Amino acid sequence: MVKEIIYLCILISTYNMKRLLLLTLSVITSFSIQAQDCDDLFISEYVVGSGNNRALEIYNPTDAAVDLFGYKVGRFRDGSGTPMLLDLAGTIPAFGTYVIAIDKRDPNGTGFEEQVDLAIQAVADTFVNPVYVQANSPFYFNGDDAVPLIKGDGTTIVDLVGRIGEDPGTAWADANGTWWTTDKTLIRKPGVLSGVTINPVAFVVEAEWDSLPEDTFTELGWHNCDCASVGVNDAETAKMNMFPNPAADKQLMISTSVEMESIQVFNIIGQEKDRVNFAYGATTQRYNLEHLRTGVYVVRVTMSNGAILSRKVMLGQ
Repeated sequence: MVKEIIYLCILISTYNMKRLLLLTLSVITSFSIQAQDCDDLFISEYVVGSGNNRALEIYNPTDAAVDLFGYKVGRFRDGSGTPMLLDLAGTIPAFGTYVIAIDKRDPNGTGFEEQVDLAIQAVADTFVNPVYVQANSPFYFNGDDAVPLIKGDGTTIVDLVGRIGEDPGTAWADANGTWWTTDKTLIRKPGVLSGVTINPVAFVVEAEWDSLPEDTFTELGWHNCDCASVGVNDAETAKMNMFPNPAADKQLMISTSVEMESIQVFNIIGQEKDRVNFAYGATTQRYNLEHLRTGVYVVRVTMSNGAILSRKVMLGQ
């Protein structure tokens, strides 16, 4: 329960008098119990690309497999308060992902039946919603549709992309007016440990998501999350910041809340490409990776308290 008292002073002027009115407004906002960190599934990747390139990636942040029975995904179309939903099936392994793609696989398809990109097909765990029906088309989301992950009776929101009841126009945008939820791939930041379980007052997309260009599918099928690196109890005591990302000049600044013992850099197939060890520990390190090829890498930092945190980074232009 959050309670704010807002004092609003309104000065009302007329030709023959002035009055000062002091209005006290009590604004009470009630919140449902929020999900515990690393305790339930959430959306880790969102794809709205060209043609029929639509996909969602669901991440399991727990240390046990999760049965998808009872979970649903879909959309709140164009600001609607009523969702279109489809049921999920299958199992997501501990710290694993589950990729859902729209079922458009006809290589000769054109127009509305254009084939979904082969890169999405290669990593998809399931294909859904092959036929568009206007009254019920849960996986035909566009940039102006709120996209939920729901479980149970259909009213328990586990995660949400966007804001229910709001039609942002073409897409939700950042403060500069740049569209984020259309013609983009969005990836959840590693530090996000749980989903959005209540409808936000405003959807500040860049707070929890990183943006990649249209039709980028290389990140589907795996996700970097701090839940897989540290125990739930350690998440509050082991923090890492790494910037810039992307690192165009291949220079990184890494800072941590606990002394670092080592930094390792892996390519996307898991090969170690660089490593530095600290004899006396450090909490800040400038890291030169100019010798590495341009591409996506995973930086893994081991702390003196045993915690391990990982971040994905793009090196070069």
